[in-house]
Amino acid sequence: MTDDVDRTLQIWRSTPFEWGARDCMLSIGDYIARRGGKDVSQAFRGSYTTEAGALAHVAASGGCTGLVDMTGIPRTDDPKRGDVVVFFTGEIEVGALCTGEGIAMRLERGVIEVPLRLVRRSIVQAWSVP
Repeated sequence: MTDDVDRTLQIWRSTPFEWGARDCMLSIGDYIARRGGKDVSQAFRGSYTTEAGALAHVAASGGCTGLVDMTGIPRTDDPKRGDVVVFFTGEIEVGALCTGEGIAMRLERGVIEVPLRLVRRSIVQAWSVP
């Protein structure tokens, strides 16, 4: 059975990553909006075309956590399939989707999935998506 997580990962894998159109945080914002959360992505879409531009918008919005908080969805301490997380890669924070057993991130190099048990300590914050 296919659910919103599977459909989202299919979209991420079948469309190219593009700064300002289909990057990591815009993709998370689109997912949240499809699930009924506030669509904050439209305010940023098309306003930058580089990683530096994306990072500037994220910083001005209170980081990745600030961006997700703008959607109004509640935080959780126990992410489940379909929830959104902010993950620290060791260099930067990125938005990710909890797949149940792991998290999936849309990065320039593609969709990366990592088992939750390996990254739980690197999750900065999680939100329950309706």
